[in-house]
Amino acid sequence: MARQPRWSVCCCSPHAGRRGREQALKFSEVTLSSEPSPPAAGQETRLVATVANAKYAALEGEVQFQINAKNELPSLIDAALEGDAYTSSYTFPSAGEYTITIHMNYEDAHFAFTKQLQVIQ
Repeated sequence: MARQPRWSVCCCSPHAGRRGREQALKFSEVTLSSEPSPPAAGQETRLVATVANAKYAALEGEVQFQINAKNELPSLIDAALEGDAYTSSYTFPSAGEYTITIHMNYEDAHFAFTKQLQVIQ
């Protein structure tokens, strides 16, 4: 049985008051996908992060994908804005479960969204 993706979110902002939370980028407004899906070990994969929040979609942020696996050193790769999504290519070295954290840095806030991604052989 396939394991369901798990997400977590973190927001760090100098605007810690109520107003800052109301304008924060929400977990449900950021999606992560891969092409191909599911990704295969040894094959180049395109990681795609899409923002569905009008305020943050209109801003250009600095976005990075942090890729972690149990028996491998973490990788931090820059993503480029292409159209309405941030993308980057990565070749997963082996099959298994990876943790992908999308770091999104804007002038007034940092967000981190995490997803488990299963890579096949």
